[in-house]
Amino acid sequence: MDTRRETRGGPLHALQSFTVEAERYMEVTRRLAGLGHNDVHALSAVVEAADHGEIMTPGALRRRLVLSPAATTALVDRLVVHGLIRRERMTTDGRTVALLATDRARRIGRDMFVVLSDSIMERLQKYPADELERFVATIHELTDAARQAREQLENSSVPDAADLRDVVPSA
Repeated sequence: MDTRRETRGGPLHALQSFTVEAERYMEVTRRLAGLGHNDVHALSAVVEAADHGEIMTPGALRRRLVLSPAATTALVDRLVVHGLIRRERMTTDGRTVALLATDRARRIGRDMFVVLSDSIMERLQKYPADELERFVATIHELTDAARQAREQLENSSVPDAADLRDVVPSA
């Protein structure tokens, strides 16, 4: 398929439409929960790491969210104050601090996504198992493609948005 000729009804447009609607849902639900954009992404990263038996450190979180060290510290401090994560020194290396989600954070996370999850699952129920398996495999492939594209940009000489201020005329 020639991606340069993507049409309005094509797969990229469909994915973009889904992503936009999911982001809109996320904005509404995070505001209802009193959380900021990075708060939700940080909590998701901490929970995901724990669910995979991995340790999320402040440094790993900084890299994952593409934040400065100062912004990461402020974010972690805010989540600790609100009782959503806790810092725990590793027993194997006292210099390493692990970030752990609290039960409250997990409960808020579940509550935030139950409406979207229920709505999506209701629609997916009509598909046979083999189609769902192909769908899941395709989503994983597309996620890998997005990750690869992001990494390609991170490793390129593409200027930072701050560097473009001198190039792009202001409105």
